[in-house]
Amino acid sequence: MTSPVSPSDHDTPRAVPSPAQYAASRHAAWLGAAAVITNEVGQVLLVRPTYREDGSWVLPGGVVEHGEHPHVTCRREITEELGLDLPLSAVLAVHSFSAHHPDLQSGTHCPGEVRFVFDGGTLTPDQVEAIRLPTKELSEYAFLETRDAVQRLRPVDGQIMLAAYRARLGNTATAHLADGRHILDVPALDRHDVHVRFRPLWDSPLHPGPVPERLPVRQAWAWCFILDGRVVVVADPGPRGALPMLTGVRAGS
Repeated sequence: MTSPVSPSDHDTPRAVPSPAQYAASRHAAWLGAAAVITNEVGQVLLVRPTYREDGSWVLPGGVVEHGEHPHVTCRREITEELGLDLPLSAVLAVHSFSAHHPDLQSGTHCPGEVRFVFDGGTLTPDQVEAIRLPTKELSEYAFLETRDAVQRLRPVDGQIMLAAYRARLGNTATAHLADGRHILDVPALDRHDVHVRFRPLWDSPLHPGPVPERLPVRQAWAWCFILDGRVVVVADPGPRGALPMLTGVRAGS
């Protein structure tokens, strides 16, 4: 009596790849690391490389060298580019960059890149004064509102910067993007295109002294908190993006 033959008994055994073949089959990509660093009024720090023919700016950061971890790269690059030693408090965004993205510099043979964007914190005025650039690599730096910053960045770099900045602003989870687009649900601040407007002290709407007598109340705001201490804001849509503000009402409305 013969035993039944299973179809799998006739399958050709699958060859086990050698370590070299297995390594060659794995996807290879460059790694990059940058940081969102702001001043005390929330403007983002950008630097202008001397080597970019299109004149575009970048966040402080650079390429991950062989055997280096991204967070180590970021701190090293900040020290080399700005002359500052800054702690990194969070990973704000992780971005996957395809090999044939149109924002790649012409002639660049990039296999693709994974870029990490860290939170580099807020600089004090003394730290801003202490910034020293390597003049052969960077020609200048500037603190900019996010609306202005995206105008100086390449389009995909602007999308990454905004996602990272908004993750910090909203204290949300790390943003995950592919070619400048969120791969999961789009966070609310990105969905409404929220920016934070820079308002110098001399442009403040708040009266610094006592309230004058018989002053009519035309607008009232409220500080509303949720249980974990965060403040509730509303976003007022506008042609240049939404502006977050406290909940309030105008007199007579």
